[in-house]
Amino acid sequence: RRKLTMTIYKTTKTTFQLNWYANPYHTPLFVAQSKGWLLEEGIDLAILEACSPSDVTEVVGAGKVDMGMKAMIHVLAAKDRGIDLTSFGTILDEPPTGLIFKKYMNIKGIEDLRGKNIGYIDHFGKIMVDDLMKQAGIPQTEYKMVRVGMNVTDAIMRGEIDTGIGFTNFQRIELEELSGEPVGMLRIDELDGLGCCCFCSIQFVASDEYYKNNIPKIEGFMRALRRAMDLTIEYPDEAWDIMCRANPRLNTPLYTKIFQRTLPYFSRDLLNVERDWTKVGDFCKHLDILKNDFDQNSIWTNEHVSSTGTPSVAPVTAGGVLPPKTSPFAVTPEPVAIEA
Repeated sequence: RRKLTMTIYKTTKTTFQLNWYANPYHTPLFVAQSKGWLLEEGIDLAILEACSPSDVTEVVGAGKVDMGMKAMIHVLAAKDRGIDLTSFGTILDEPPTGLIFKKYMNIKGIEDLRGKNIGYIDHFGKIMVDDLMKQAGIPQTEYKMVRVGMNVTDAIMRGEIDTGIGFTNFQRIELEELSGEPVGMLRIDELDGLGCCCFCSIQFVASDEYYKNNIPKIEGFMRALRRAMDLTIEYPDEAWDIMCRANPRLNTPLYTKIFQRTLPYFSRDLLNVERDWTKVGDFCKHLDILKNDFDQNSIWTNEHVSSTGTPSVAPVTAGGVLPPKTSPFAVTPEPVAIEA
């Protein structure tokens, strides 16, 4: 009898797990791939979409995929569960996150959530809302939490929920465009007094083992992404064209608007921010998400973030995007001496 042998194929590709389906805030990654900048670094990248965003930390942490991206709060929660990940950069900085709703619901604050069906993405979203309601003295019997995953907009449109957790630059725009109605939002960071939406910043991650054994590849990846980020921010039309060619289903007015609203939140320097990791770690401890004692600043590094490339365009408004008279960062012109 002939003995059968099987050859196990080992891919030479580097695998990268997105935190959702390919969408506008993944644009720099596709720019780096389409421009050939990753190949220049010796990286043949296979970009994988996530059917269930909740699986990303486990899949990457187990080494089934080489690298990926996930929100800061999830990276911390994974560490607490014994999934060792290293964040080696940031793609999206502090996108405002909160409860979105059609304005006719007349939701002005937490008190207006009594009797409402509230949608959440995953377990952490529920914990955040329950904590806010507890702070407001509203018992769980006076509202209903409904897990809708990333389908917050659809759930509101179908009438399954009255409000749900989403990004201001994504689900809020989506609901506004698809419903044709004005949309409001209660920002979680403002309700909780956090001062930033850093818990939803999106990080580049790898398992500790992959990270330690592939430093040259991590460095090459970050060099390519820095070039791609510069192009995305400075030449957004070109970047979006590249993204739509790679993902034709995104070539719609809705996704174009989402991309435009996402531009301010792309991380220009790709750096992890120590203040954010400290603040999010403390927030997680307040929510009792972290059961174990560890240093939240021990799971990230900026050692391999490229410093090449500088902005070639000036800000639209000096000091910020607000009119000079109202901006807290407004630049006051120096008085000009006039000769008599």
